[in-house]
Amino acid sequence: MLEILTRITQGKGRDSDIETLLSIAKTVKECSLCGLGQTCPNPVLTTLNYFRDEYDAHIKEKKCPAAVCDALMISPCQHTCPVGINVPKYVAHIAAGEYLQAVETIRERNPFPAICGRICHHPCEGRCRRGELEESVAIRALKRFAADWYFEHVDELPEPEPFPRTRNQKVAIIGAGPCGLSCAYFLAQAGYGVTIFEAMGIGGGMPAVAIPDFRLPREVINSEIDYIVKRGVEIKYNTPLDTKFTIEHLQANGYDAVFIAAGAQKSQVIGIPGESEALAGFHYGLRFLHDAKLGKKVKVGRRVAIIGGGNVALDASRTALRLGAEEVNVYYRRSREEMPVTEVEFDEAVSEGVNVHFLVGPTRITSDEGKVTGLQCIRMKLGEPDDSGRRRPVPVPESEFFAEADTVIAAVGQAADLSFLPPDSALERSRWERLVVDSNSLSTNVAGVFAGGDFVFGAGMIIDAIAGGRRGALAIDKYLRGDRSRVQMYDTRQPGIKEAEKPITEEEGTWEAAFRPEMPMLPIEDRKRSFSETELGLSEEKAGYEAKRCLRCDLET
Repeated sequence: MLEILTRITQGKGRDSDIETLLSIAKTVKECSLCGLGQTCPNPVLTTLNYFRDEYDAHIKEKKCPAAVCDALMISPCQHTCPVGINVPKYVAHIAAGEYLQAVETIRERNPFPAICGRICHHPCEGRCRRGELEESVAIRALKRFAADWYFEHVDELPEPEPFPRTRNQKVAIIGAGPCGLSCAYFLAQAGYGVTIFEAMGIGGGMPAVAIPDFRLPREVINSEIDYIVKRGVEIKYNTPLDTKFTIEHLQANGYDAVFIAAGAQKSQVIGIPGESEALAGFHYGLRFLHDAKLGKKVKVGRRVAIIGGGNVALDASRTALRLGAEEVNVYYRRSREEMPVTEVEFDEAVSEGVNVHFLVGPTRITSDEGKVTGLQCIRMKLGEPDDSGRRRPVPVPESEFFAEADTVIAAVGQAADLSFLPPDSALERSRWERLVVDSNSLSTNVAGVFAGGDFVFGAGMIIDAIAGGRRGALAIDKYLRGDRSRVQMYDTRQPGIKEAEKPITEEEGTWEAAFRPEMPMLPIEDRKRSFSETELGLSEEKAGYEAKRCLRCDLET
C-alpha cells in the first residue's frame, strides 16, 4: 500500500490503483490476527471513503488539492490556481519593474488580468507560503496593478495583432461570458478561426450585467474584450440561439466544433409561500443587479431584506444601499464559515452598514394589497453535512419571528437556462436540467459539441469559468486533430531546468517580518453615495514592495 500511495503522490498513479488499494486494505484488515494488522489499513479505507475525489485528482488530473505533494507542483500558488498561472514569474516581473512581461505571463493562462485582479476569490493566496511567516502575498492586487498599468499605457505599447491562423477548421462558441471568451481566446491562439454568438448586445456575461460597477467597472470589461477581439476572435452580438437558429445550423454552416458556454443566468426560486414577482417590492437578485448595472430605474424601499449568503446577495445588499435604502438586512440560513464569499467582500459589506443575520431561514414572504411587508423567519442550527460538504441547516422549534421589510430580494442561487435548446435536441440532459458532459473533455453525447463553465457545472467563481474555457479549447483542439487522449491541464517541475539566478545579496539572504500593504479604499461615506469603484489599487511603490515579499517557491530544487 505504501508503494502505491507514494507513487500516487509523485504523479505516477494509475486508474487501477484505487481498486488495488481497496482490495489490499480489506484483505489485510479481514485476515490479520493481530490488532496492528487489523487497524493499519483504516487510514487508507477511511480516506478512500471520504476523500475519493482527492485520489481521483491526484491520479487523473495530477492535482493535489491541498498543494502539499511537491512532485506534482512547481509552486503552491500556481498549483492552486484553477488556470495554472505562473504566479511567481509574473510577481517577479513586477518586482523588477517589468510590467508588460508580467501581463503577458498572466495572459498565457488567463485573458482577464484586470477583471480577475478585481473579483477573483484568489485561492492562490490561501496556499502562499509567505503566509506561514506572516501574511500571504497580495497576488490578486498585484495582478490588478499589472493589468491597470497595461491599459493605462496601451496607447504607448505595440498594437495587439491577431494570432496567426494555422488551422483550416473553425469553431463556434455560444456565449461571450468569461468561459466562452476564454475558450475562444485559446482556440484563436492555437490557430483556429473562432466566432462567438452572443444573445445580448454586450459581452462579458454575468460580470458585465450582474457585478456592480463599484466592484467591476464596465470599462474594465470592455478593455479586456477589446483585447481578445484584436487577437482575432469574432463576436456576433444580438445573435441568440433558438429554435430557428440551432447548433445544427452552425454545423451545417461549416463550423467543425461548437462550445456551449451560456452561463447560469436564471435565478433559482426559493420555494416558499408568498414568493411572486407580481408583488411590488419583490425582486430576484440577478434581475435586480442586471437592471441596476444597465442603468434602469430600480426602486427600493426604506428597509430591504435579502435572502441568501453568496456573492449575489452581498452585491445586491450594497447596491440597495446605494439606491437609497436606509436599512439592509441579509438573512442567511448557515453560519459565516459556510458563507461562499471572501473576507474582503464580507468586510466591505459590513463596513458599509449591511446587517448580516446568520442561522436564519425565511419561511414566508408576507404582503398586503400586493405590496411586500416583510419576512416570516425561523432560526436554524447546523446539523450533519449535506452533499456540498456544508452542514445542513435545521430549524429550531418555536423560534419563529417576523422581520419587517418593504423590499425583498431573493438571491439563493443561479441556474442554467436551457430554453434556447429545441425540445427535440439530441443533447443529453441530467435530472438537474444541465447538459451531461465528460468531466475531462467537456464533450457531450453529440459529436463535435462541447459545453462547460457555469452552464454545465452550476454557478461558480469566475476563475473556474475561465479554467473551463481553457479546458474546452484544449479538448476541441485534440478533437479536431483526431487525438483521443485525455486533456492535461497541469505543469510539473522538470528536473535539471532552473531559472537563471543572480547571486543572492546579503540583504536578500536575511529575513525580516514584512506585512502586505493595505488596499487603498474609497471612503465609506463616498461609497454609499455612488457606484464608483471602492478598491483604488496599489501604487507602483507599494506594488514593488509587495512583489518583493514573494519567496519564489518555484526556484526550489
